[in-house]
Amino acid sequence: MHVHLNYCIMRRFKSSYQIGLSLLIVFAGNLLSGCKKTTTATATSQICSQITGVEAIYWDLDNGIPRTDIPGGVPTVTSIGGTYIHPTVPLLTFIYPSGYTPYTDNTSGAVGVNLLRNDNQAIWRYTNITYYGSTTPAAVVSSEVSSLQSYLGSSASITTVCSESGTLPRAPGIATTSDAVLITFGNYTAVINVGITSETGLPGEQITISTSEAPTTQFANEALHTFLAIDYQMLYTGSGELDSDGDGYPDSIDDFPFDPTRH
Repeated sequence: MHVHLNYCIMRRFKSSYQIGLSLLIVFAGNLLSGCKKTTTATATSQICSQITGVEAIYWDLDNGIPRTDIPGGVPTVTSIGGTYIHPTVPLLTFIYPSGYTPYTDNTSGAVGVNLLRNDNQAIWRYTNITYYGSTTPAAVVSSEVSSLQSYLGSSASITTVCSESGTLPRAPGIATTSDAVLITFGNYTAVINVGITSETGLPGEQITISTSEAPTTQFANEALHTFLAIDYQMLYTGSGELDSDGDGYPDSIDDFPFDPTRH
């Protein structure tokens, strides 16, 4: 029986601009290199040298650091399981791999989805929430970690392998604060990325979360063939960048990608 994750507040800090730019550079880099073969044996994270291999490439991209060494170039879903279409925001759509099942996030004020592997051992999650209150990225990360452990039935202690935080000004009075962590606990590895965008004088906040998790021995494979493959679809179509709400601002620079009245 599949369990639908339903956390209180969620989404990723990883601004879509950052990962979009990173993946665009990946694509261009592979074209310029003539699609030569790449190896991950010596890959090292540019921001956390203790992270190596595919995990290093994925962590850097998740934090807006360009990489041109993704094995196989532009990530794609190789074994298609189906297409997810959000029931109220149909522009939130992507192809997912076989062996996974999507569940729409039913958190109040959320536009998002939990993609769960059918053995309940791996997760790709994306949620964008309008939250009428005040919180911090660290608090949301902590809540997400607790919910993830509860879902997996793990009480193992958390080891933070690497973390990143910061503030990104968007416009006068508008800023995004962020926290991102790569953690391990028990037999699992997870990357959680949270961003909170607020505007001076206005109530509420825009909270975004992404969570990617898999058993540690399988994390690299899932990062390549599931997590990055879906991330790329969320930002680009064959004709260019996505503009989900049609407001003239592509999702890569739109903090409210499903609200045409804000960007």
